Amino acid sequence: MRYRITHRTSYRYSAPAYESFNEVRLQPVTDEAQTCLDFGLTIDPPASVIAFRDYYGNAVHDFSVPYLHDQLTVEATSDVIVAAGVDEPLSGPAADEADSSPLLQALVGDEQFIDDQIEFLTPSTYIGLGDVSREFAEQLIAEDAGQSAYAFFIRAGEAVHRRLIYQLGTTTVHSTVSDILAVGSGVCQDFAHVLIALARHAGLPARYVSGYLGGEGEAAASHAWAEAFIPPYGWVGFDATSGKRCTGRHVKIGVGRDYADVSVMRGTYRGGTAAELDVSVHTETLAGVRNTVSMKGAGGARARGELIQYQSLGALKQLQRLRAMSQSLTAMAQSIDQLSEVIEGELPGMIRESPEQGAPHQQPQQQQQVAPSK
Repeated sequence: MRYRITHRTSYRYSAPAYESFNEVRLQPVTDEAQTCLDFGLTIDPPASVIAFRDYYGNAVHDFSVPYLHDQLTVEATSDVIVAAGVDEPLSGPAADEADSSPLLQALVGDEQFIDDQIEFLTPSTYIGLGDVSREFAEQLIAEDAGQSAYAFFIRAGEAVHRRLIYQLGTTTVHSTVSDILAVGSGVCQDFAHVLIALARHAGLPARYVSGYLGGEGEAAASHAWAEAFIPPYGWVGFDATSGKRCTGRHVKIGVGRDYADVSVMRGTYRGGTAAELDVSVHTETLAGVRNTVSMKGAGGARARGELIQYQSLGALKQLQRLRAMSQSLTAMAQSIDQLSEVIEGELPGMIRESPEQGAPHQQPQQQQQVAPSK
């Protein structure tokens, strides 16, 4: 499956903001299951961007807007191919294959396995592994003492789907597993956190996945699901929100212990004490998957016309970046002039903030909350 994805985040401030420092994780990964053919990031007002990889290998883009601004818009566009059909599982045994994963009890007793995956077995920021989730996991384990690791993960994902009700507004971006189980509802971010907790309680390494649901059309946010490391399949994905295994519709942005490691956008700013957040995600299914994949054939050879097209596109993007940097420097110079006038007292009525009043504010974070498909 091939998708074009546009993710737009907009902030509007109650008063002009400044010294805004932000980092975003919006670029889809390229791995054995998917390929990110193209990615673009547009920031308004213009800002220079530093790109790097975090501890988990996720693409991170860091930028700052030091001058006065009353709005901030970040738009990411991606062209991604997922190496599976819309109903074809991305990992784990195929529909006609038997489950070859080890027994859950045997895997839990493997000290080397535990040592290799310890960071995905222990509590994390939003997954505390409390008593309620432990009891939930123990019930699932007791239902079949001889179940395989894969069978337990699927059973746990289906149990989370049955137990939680998909409902907006009952949780926040900072809700923990205990909070979610207490209210019995939440969004996709919450479903993923609970499933990860159950897997970790059972001794199965599990991680959080941030991404998109391809072909969804318009959505109010990105999506999230969970993956467990299950030999011999590696990382196996399950979407507890829909109650099904991850398929060619699931586009991965990044992974971490929980949402705290892969938040879509985080940052701080000074100035206005309130920010209005607006998020929109649009996914479009594209044709031409076979032709695009064939460009990465044996030896990575490409037709001469295709190569020239990609070179031209790269040059155009570089020109756009240079123009954005030029605009950013011009705006910074104007901002410096404005601040100089304030310091010299030429703009009466402006409020000078004390160190306490000028403390940085956190940018509002967006909760991953795509509703399940009908």
